[in-house]
Amino acid sequence: MEGYTRQLARFAVHSRPGDVPSEIRHEGTRALVNWIGLPINACRHDTTERAIAAFAEFSGPRQASLLGRSEKLDIFKAAFINCIASCIADYDDTHLATVIHPTGPVASTILALAEHRKIAGSDFLHALILGVEAQCRLARALAVAPAKCDAAWFLTGITGGIGAAIAAARLLGLNEQQMVWAIGAAAARASGTRETHGTMGKNLVPAWTAEEGLQSAFLARQDFTTSDTILEGPRGLGHLYTREANFPALIAGLGEHWELTQNAYKPFPSGIVTHGAITGALEIAQEWRPDPGAIRRVELEVHPWCLHLTGWREPRTALEATFSVYHWVAVALIERRIGIRQFSDTCVADPLVVALRDRVEARPNEAFTRDEAMVRVRLSDGRLLERHVAHALGSSERPMDDAALSAKLHDLADGVIGECAAGLLAERCWNIERTPDASVIVAAACGGGEG
Repeated sequence: MEGYTRQLARFAVHSRPGDVPSEIRHEGTRALVNWIGLPINACRHDTTERAIAAFAEFSGPRQASLLGRSEKLDIFKAAFINCIASCIADYDDTHLATVIHPTGPVASTILALAEHRKIAGSDFLHALILGVEAQCRLARALAVAPAKCDAAWFLTGITGGIGAAIAAARLLGLNEQQMVWAIGAAAARASGTRETHGTMGKNLVPAWTAEEGLQSAFLARQDFTTSDTILEGPRGLGHLYTREANFPALIAGLGEHWELTQNAYKPFPSGIVTHGAITGALEIAQEWRPDPGAIRRVELEVHPWCLHLTGWREPRTALEATFSVYHWVAVALIERRIGIRQFSDTCVADPLVVALRDRVEARPNEAFTRDEAMVRVRLSDGRLLERHVAHALGSSERPMDDAALSAKLHDLADGVIGECAAGLLAERCWNIERTPDASVIVAAACGGGEG
């Protein structure tokens, strides 16, 4: 039987845009619209500025744009910087079965490539879909039962470079063997640890994958060889990062079943596992509008992963707060809405937020699904306000619609590039499949940049 790496590579090489169902192409477009505002919004965040300062001096030719700004770097560092900016607020997409964030590494990579060579919008979208699909399938093979993967691994770092490499290699026109080598080169650098969470270092993990994916595709174009069985070999990625890897999940139903349909877009800038509790708190706040000062205690029941990944009790910064369900429930009850403006150090230090956060208690419920939650708000007058959330806002069962994704883009980008430029950007993204040159997205994304 042919190896799984080669079968995945063959699919990526021989798939054609017309082979992808229209609803999947639309979902790929939705993934782009959801993502594109993120690097723009964070283009001047301290994390982004420090990364640019570290590398700009040593960049090669100024070939590709930093979204939201006027500067350019070489295509490798531009992909790195745009990806690092896009994941700062934890507002990116999430493949719910594996909790990876697949669009950032792929979109950052192929946007940089689109400024280097002309790429039709339909080919750009197809490459994006293929790269995201490969990541999600690999993550499923590594982390979903019967596979057993240590939760300390940050799976986006393990899978992102391979998705980015496949997308870039597709756009470079690599053949099947070169595609295998591109996957192999990216797998050679696969890594990622959750110990970085709550720090600037967390954002390095996806960013490295964008750069390595692009580099891997260019190496493979020069027939730079790697293992033909890098994923399934006895010393390959599958056996390194997991026990009982489910390699058939890599190829089962390729071209018929699409993991992209299991991708979710966040309405809140926080870890996806907090969204059930946030949804419940918001619904209580908006329906009953309790005075935060009259809240005696808030009790949460959540899936164990919520506390494992977002159990940060006393966050000090916005970066830490993205991993604190306590913080976001308090913010939801006080602000009665959550968007990018609540992602700030000021919000984290707000005395009202801190005081209410300290009155939030949480316990795991093994019977809950990952986005399920029970929120109980006990008031000083003895009343109990409660809400059971079977599925969170933003989940597959309660997804953001197209209008909500456009609104999210505007919320992220208007203050940086201006409302008109953001509107043009949204229009170009929604029409990417009919665009002769995908680089027009970058032009709109930098239309209001101040440099």
